[in-house]
Amino acid sequence: MPERTNHFLDELTIWKLKAIASEYGVDVSECRFKRDYVQRLSAKNITEEQARIALDKATEAKSAEKEREAVEDVRALGADIRLIAERPQTSKELPADEDKNIERHVDEALTMRPSVFEVDSDAESAYNKMIVGDYYQAIVANRSSRMKCLEVFSSFQVYSTAVSIRAAEELLSKLEREGVAVDGRMRTALAGAKRSFIEGTPRAREEALENLEALVTKTYETFVSRSEDEEAELRALLADYEAFGTRIEEPRKYLEIAVQAKSASDMAEYSRLLRNARASAENAKAERTREIDSSYHLVKASATAAAAAGADVTKAQSDLGEAKRAMKSGSFKEAVDLLLAVERAADAAHLEQMRMQKDLEARQRENIRSTVTVCEPILLEASSYGMNVQEGLVLVSNAKTALSRNDLVYAAKFSVRVKEIAEGLEKNLQKARIDRGIAKHIEDAKCGKCGKKSLYQYPNNVERCHECGHTFTTAGEGVRGEDQQPSRQVAQAPPTSPPEQQAQKPEEKKKRRLLRW
Repeated sequence: MPERTNHFLDELTIWKLKAIASEYGVDVSECRFKRDYVQRLSAKNITEEQARIALDKATEAKSAEKEREAVEDVRALGADIRLIAERPQTSKELPADEDKNIERHVDEALTMRPSVFEVDSDAESAYNKMIVGDYYQAIVANRSSRMKCLEVFSSFQVYSTAVSIRAAEELLSKLEREGVAVDGRMRTALAGAKRSFIEGTPRAREEALENLEALVTKTYETFVSRSEDEEAELRALLADYEAFGTRIEEPRKYLEIAVQAKSASDMAEYSRLLRNARASAENAKAERTREIDSSYHLVKASATAAAAAGADVTKAQSDLGEAKRAMKSGSFKEAVDLLLAVERAADAAHLEQMRMQKDLEARQRENIRSTVTVCEPILLEASSYGMNVQEGLVLVSNAKTALSRNDLVYAAKFSVRVKEIAEGLEKNLQKARIDRGIAKHIEDAKCGKCGKKSLYQYPNNVERCHECGHTFTTAGEGVRGEDQQPSRQVAQAPPTSPPEQQAQKPEEKKKRRLLRW
């Protein structure tokens, strides 16, 4: 039994022997070697079973101690992390002189690119000699290959570190030029890698380089991923814009060039072209939105012309309201589809009314000519004042062309819209006339219709009230309108004697005229 116990104790390590001795109160303070511990425990007749019990207790105690230490380490680490997080992020960079000195060393290292060709050649030669049985020469060649490999490896470490430092520095500068937020930790890591390149141990140099490469590549990959997400979003946006008729040739061209820049690894150009493509797409969308808004008014004019011809446009007006709602909510494709359907329905209803009413064509022709004749000079006058009336002038031309082709449906539609534009210019046009002295205010004169002192006189004896819009032409004072009411009221002079009044009456009768304008 003692032999088996001794054999069991011989296989244990010193710390386990100490644990057994501690469990059973064996004094081992004077023991220096393992055999001393084994002899003391054997002398106490410690059995294998007793030893296992003691070891189990020691193992449990040690595990509990390690767990407590681990918990304490985690707590300490959490405290350190909170402390670091509370500190403001600062970028620790090298002094300018030291940085320049390191840059010179990096430049020198980059010029000494190592080659492993000779190492490969010697290793192949050593292997061939061993195959043919020349073992001595195989050992000599292999030793030479190994020495060269160690030398090349050392040079390669320096060269590789220099390449990573220079590439990381340039990449960080490039990201900053692109407006990417560069964490101060990356600048700190760059400074640490530079310093370890000169004075650090191989292990410290490798750790600093690994930290720098991980931070920079992660930042760059995030930047590329974000740019690619922007590209995918832009492609979906262009497809949506194209669905409601937006001209996207220019943004698509930018996008194609951006993809070429990305394939050439020029991410700065790639990002810039993506921004240009988005800006171009937004401009194209704004232009298309203006076109849709203009077409809305033209379709509305189409429904108005059809209603004037006697057609039922209740459904068209309802759809116009839906189209307006869709435009406000940004559903431009829905708005375009609704406007197209309304225009077709209104034009068809208008044409049907013309077939049913024999005299409608003549009446509409006269109305169109009258509207164009009245509104065209107004638009031309507004254009001479610098107002933007290009749409109105184009519609006037379109109305004339449609009228010459006897296409009264389109001509009526254009004339209705021309009239709306001309009426919308009224206030700005009157203001421009007053500012330029074309219309002059008539002092102490009141409008015969609304009674306000807002009468202005225009060339050719035309007078107009800017409050109610009453307009008339005079050849003298005392002119009356169609309702035989005074068109304007002038302050009365003091009463004169009856003979004087009798003398004035014939002269007043001569001045009175009635001219419609």
